[in-house]
Amino acid sequence: MTTKFYKRLAGWGRRLVDWLYPAVCPVCGQALAEGERTICLACRWDMPLTDYWMADENPLLRMLRSRLPNLRHASALLFFRHESGYRAMIHALKYSGRRDIAVALGEMFGRELRESALYDDIDLLIPVPLHWTKRLRRGYNQAEEICIGLSRGLGVPYDFRSLRRIRRTRTQALHRDADARRLNVEGAFCLRRSERFQDRHILLVDDVLTTGATVTACAEAIYRVFPEARISIAALATVRKHLKKR
Repeated sequence: MTTKFYKRLAGWGRRLVDWLYPAVCPVCGQALAEGERTICLACRWDMPLTDYWMADENPLLRMLRSRLPNLRHASALLFFRHESGYRAMIHALKYSGRRDIAVALGEMFGRELRESALYDDIDLLIPVPLHWTKRLRRGYNQAEEICIGLSRGLGVPYDFRSLRRIRRTRTQALHRDADARRLNVEGAFCLRRSERFQDRHILLVDDVLTTGATVTACAEAIYRVFPEARISIAALATVRKHLKKR
């Protein structure tokens, strides 16, 4: 049998799977129409975007600079709405193995950052690392998947090995108090190959930013080695609780 036949057979198989198990939007739960990918067009259009990547000063940056005064920029793609399908979407990429969502949103965010002059000199994407035990249990690090999408949209390489989590910490969601979250991750990160960070503008990447304790601890690990490091922060989502509405 020819290669052409096997390709045709594979195509039939994919169409059968799509018919039996149609892909649905993780936000609204409706079946995706032909041409739609991962998230339906209606939910993409209605996404609660922050537009922070267009603002040199924004509430997220002000909050993070209270502990990281030398931070260059900070942004998030969307606001985390607790009573909405967007919350379900974020939970799906974090806990349900939906890497495709993380990559798709990362790519969308990367294209937005690429249009902003604030992020045109980013040299390297660094995800917030998971402890190896949590990564083994979950099977992946969602921040790495976001970086893969960001790299496609922004055109910047990523590094998954140079920033390491050296201490296992409790899930931040178990700590409601900002000080407790800060103490939970204090000293939990270190640089493994510090030469990768020298003379580069680093974009630290996380999924959801609440108090900023985790990304702050990551940035502090870099600043301990390179006090003059150029660091910016990007997250897929941020909560409104600590921020002013747009």
